[in-house]
Amino acid sequence: MNMAHRSMPVFEIPELDRQHRSILDGLQFLREAPRLRESDVAELHRCLAEIKAHFAWEESELDRVGYPDKIRHKVDHERQVANLEDLLKYVDEGHERLDEDFFQACLAWTERHIRSMDADFVLFLKQRECWDLQQELRAWEYEEHLQSI
Repeated sequence: MNMAHRSMPVFEIPELDRQHRSILDGLQFLREAPRLRESDVAELHRCLAEIKAHFAWEESELDRVGYPDKIRHKVDHERQVANLEDLLKYVDEGHERLDEDFFQACLAWTERHIRSMDADFVLFLKQRECWDLQQELRAWEYEEHLQSI
């Protein structure tokens, strides 16, 4: 199996890293699996349950440490779950096949989320001062953007 996500960041938070690997492995497996509708749909249901459990765990961590950007982080989780549930319902009704493009899109979203939002959270956990400076820089960049339009 080609594990392109092996280059994903390792945050050295064992539970977070384990969960990310498991989710990415499941989506990668589905991306490369034979297209057998029943087994694909069953595995996608399993992956969705795992993703929801991961998001619940991660959100409890955001709350536990008082992460200041937790609302935006949770909204990103909610969007992904809603997208997956809507597509899964559509597929369950027989309207669409699960194909490599669908699973590639799932992998791309997951990898983007890990590299951006989860990386920001880990930076907050490990290096609060750097996280604060990063947020200030983003605010300045946004202000400059607003002034340019």
